[in-house]
Amino acid sequence: MKNKQFLVLMFSIVVFNVNAIIESKKVSQDQTTETVVAIFDGYDEEDGYAFLVAGEDDEEDEDIMYFYEVTEEVLNTVNLKSDELIGERFQITYKIETYEEEDEYGYKETYEKYTIIKIKKM
Repeated sequence: MKNKQFLVLMFSIVVFNVNAIIESKKVSQDQTTETVVAIFDGYDEEDGYAFLVAGEDDEEDEDIMYFYEVTEEVLNTVNLKSDELIGERFQITYKIETYEEEDEYGYKETYEKYTIIKIKKM
């Protein structure tokens, strides 16, 4: 009987430790959706799809937004790899996925991934 209790105790400790390790390595993820009007600036394999967006503080100041991922629906609607669309205005709806990864030393890094989910030529 004592061996059974000891085995149950050891098994419980092992399961608790494994669950704690798995929980600490989990990727936490958050997602939001935004819409912006931007001018298409081109496509590059390394940088992805580039769009010029008016700066928040100054209307004449422009920021570049890069999108590495585009849904299949958007790619079927507009050929964003075409140079003919450079300079065209689009209304872009995109999702921002914020996720956190922990490295083997316990340091957490936060990343954002932008994916175009809807696009409309203006």
